[in-house]
Amino acid sequence: MQRYYFYFIKFHYSDYLLYFCVCKCVYINNTNMETNKEKEISSKLYYSGFGVTINVTRDSRRKDTKESCPLKWCVTYQRKRSYFKTDISLNGTDWTLFLKESKVKKIQEITDSLQTYFDSVLKSQIKTLSESGTFTFDSLNKRLSKNAGDNLFDAYDIKVENMKAEGRIGNASFYQCSKNSIVAYTDKKLKISDITISWLNGYYKHLIGKGISYATMGMYLRSLRVILNDAVISGIITENSYPFGKGKFVIPTAKGRDLSLELADIKRIAEYNCQSRTTEMCRDLWIFSYLANGINFGDMLTLKFENIKNKEISFKRAKTIRTSTEKIDILIPILEPLQDIIDKWGNARSPKKYIFPFLNDCKTETDRKREILNVIRLTNKHIKRVTTALKMDDISTYNARHSFATVLTKKRVPESYISESLGHSKNKTVTQNYFGSYNKKERIKYNSLLIWGKGRTRTIKTNILWKK
Repeated sequence: MQRYYFYFIKFHYSDYLLYFCVCKCVYINNTNMETNKEKEISSKLYYSGFGVTINVTRDSRRKDTKESCPLKWCVTYQRKRSYFKTDISLNGTDWTLFLKESKVKKIQEITDSLQTYFDSVLKSQIKTLSESGTFTFDSLNKRLSKNAGDNLFDAYDIKVENMKAEGRIGNASFYQCSKNSIVAYTDKKLKISDITISWLNGYYKHLIGKGISYATMGMYLRSLRVILNDAVISGIITENSYPFGKGKFVIPTAKGRDLSLELADIKRIAEYNCQSRTTEMCRDLWIFSYLANGINFGDMLTLKFENIKNKEISFKRAKTIRTSTEKIDILIPILEPLQDIIDKWGNARSPKKYIFPFLNDCKTETDRKREILNVIRLTNKHIKRVTTALKMDDISTYNARHSFATVLTKKRVPESYISESLGHSKNKTVTQNYFGSYNKKERIKYNSLLIWGKGRTRTIKTNILWKK
């Protein structure tokens, strides 16, 4: 949409008075105009204060705009948004009537219902948190969970929406999978208070019967446990009725599989003649992860050239930034094979650029998370082609981290160095506080033990077949 502005300018020249007309054309974003218009029309359900805004919106992101779509409360704070469910869905026609404040009985009842919740619960809770300076999406979630009632699936949905708003897309996916698993187990709406020891035992037997791995089972159950922890804090259930813990239901674990490779096997992978450019790239990324202190792919793909200082990579694990009070800098010496991989597959060097090009075109955190998952899937697919050709067991990106730790352990490298390199919390004793971290010379010495040979075998095998 274009909007034109005309300006008249007058000035004197000799004995004449001259007028000029200047036209200015401004382009206006229609989407923003419509959004603001919606807020103005539904002003009774709009609040702004203490840096927090609330408005009701129709979520038609995944459906045709004419279909029935859910209404959600959109809460914005510090440029981040979180969406909270209502129990109302409207099609395009009814949504228009709602915005026009129609007096049609059905629309009026919906408006009254939303207005009551908006005034008595939502706005009240947000103002209380904001005025005390303790507003966060998580704190609002816990307060609204209590007011939303005892609905388990609503609690899941609120958790997922909050995590998405905070950019924790991977964690949001875990909770969504956990909810989907419970929906597959029972098609009825569950209350949080329905989750008892007996119910958990039945759900556990169901997962066993479906052949779900213990790792996946643990993810489902730990997510459910967090939902119930929040319910205890919110007062929805009592601690006596809380079903997890010693003497109640204990989340089962299985002995972990050996995910590490011997140095000889890593040598075979590094020297394998890949049959395609994609396979070679994925193999190299796996080797990079292994040599770079077992760095996970999420951290690896978000590295930028500004993370490289004095021929070392310095970064903090994304996994521990939110959960740990101790923010550990991980230092990785850039040995020859690592530099080879950067030169082969990396971006042109510039401080603000990613080292690897996969996230170059990603504009949002959701885009970045999605692309990281795509690269992980692609790498797992092609690294298995390599191991199949070498008649080895299948491996994935996880094996790189385990292999880093195991190879150094077998080389009798100090456990404290391995722990520091992996970014594990130090939890030092009083005596250990007197000990400093390892210096660069020591890091180079220990990480060099990861390399599978000397001379030419230090570099990654470059296949010439696909270059032809």
